[in-house]
Amino acid sequence: MRNKRLLVIGYWILVMMPTLLAQTPVLTLDSCLNSARQRNCTIRTAQIDVLIAREVKKQMLWKYFPQVSIEALGYAAARPLVETDVTEIGQDQSTSDFLKDAFSLLDEIAKVEDSTAQVSSTVEMFKWGVAAQVRALQPVFWGGQIVNANRLAKLGIDAAELKQEMSERDVLQEVTETYWLVAGLMEKRATVRKVTELLDSISDVAHTAFNHGLVTRNDLLRVQLKQNEMQSKHLQLENGIQLASRLLCIMTGLPYEQELLLEPIPTDETLTELAAEPESFTISGRPEFKLLDVNVRYNELMRKLTLGETLPHLYIGATGGYSNFLEKDKGNVIGFFNLSIPLTGWGETAHKLKQHSYMIEQAELMRSHYHEKLALQNRQVYDQLIESLKLVEQNRTGRDLADENYRVAMLNYTAGVATMTELLESEALLLQAENAYTDARISYQTAKRRFEDLNK
Repeated sequence: MRNKRLLVIGYWILVMMPTLLAQTPVLTLDSCLNSARQRNCTIRTAQIDVLIAREVKKQMLWKYFPQVSIEALGYAAARPLVETDVTEIGQDQSTSDFLKDAFSLLDEIAKVEDSTAQVSSTVEMFKWGVAAQVRALQPVFWGGQIVNANRLAKLGIDAAELKQEMSERDVLQEVTETYWLVAGLMEKRATVRKVTELLDSISDVAHTAFNHGLVTRNDLLRVQLKQNEMQSKHLQLENGIQLASRLLCIMTGLPYEQELLLEPIPTDETLTELAAEPESFTISGRPEFKLLDVNVRYNELMRKLTLGETLPHLYIGATGGYSNFLEKDKGNVIGFFNLSIPLTGWGETAHKLKQHSYMIEQAELMRSHYHEKLALQNRQVYDQLIESLKLVEQNRTGRDLADENYRVAMLNYTAGVATMTELLESEALLLQAENAYTDARISYQTAKRRFEDLNK
């Protein structure tokens, strides 16, 4: 019955194992880079900056269109704003006496028909009223400020896009370095496990030799100390893998897993992949250099905007209105133009223009200076790539020699012609050679990515 139950459990393990493995797919470098492009905070922030710059450009576009406004006014007063006696309007006494006599006569006539009627000589106006107007203003010439402001907004989009490109490149470079860091730590952990297995074999051989009286207890202690050292290294690597894995997940926006499955570090690096010299790549294609061009253009446009403040400003407009302040409906339409010519401030503006000229010269100097620095950076990155590739080849050879040295030392120790110290030294050299080979391959992968990003 027990054997039958074990067979059932074993069957389900074999059936479910592919499904369990399928739930933890291998995380490739390309998948990490694609995830970072979509979820990384720095890249997303740069993308939003581009959207903001585009909205600013759309805002400036409306400066070309007429500015239309509607205004309305209404009021109601407790007492009339204008209240006067018409008999006092006359220019001389005779006119005033005539108006008084006329209103007295009208008052008597009204009382004949209606004893309660009364004719008053007082006139009241503006007790209530409403008014409304529609006004449209169309700029005709604004010293070039509207045109240059739109160009400046377009330049803002170019700058935001270049900064986005630089941010994405730098973030992806960091993701690449972190990815290979995790992969390298995992490979070093595998190396430590391999060395631990070798130490276990050495320990078995040492115990056998000790039991036969061929070696002393010191050899056993040396092996035990080496095993303890490997356990400490293994713990350090586990902690490093966990921290680096968390950092990789944060940078890519992926959920953190206790153990990531990464693709192994490539081992087929060759010098034939790098036929092109850095001089064959143009610096003008680099976003940093394009951003320096944008800086020069920005200062030129700012100078034009300052100059536009001193030029004439002309706009035309039309306004239509309605009012009934005198209890009569009135409407009218007026067309007009406004021309403003600044007559003062030329001295201040001249110094501002001179300031902008210096800033343009400064931006051009920076562009020329950084052109040389970017060319030097290209050369440096290329040299680092060639150097890392050669180190890969050297450390690969060193790893093979260390492996062969350990194999010979193990045979000699088993044959009794080598000491435990020599055997452990060969084991230490093997561990050092394996780790150096891993570090060289990681350096090559990151240098290769850096060189490709800078010379697309």
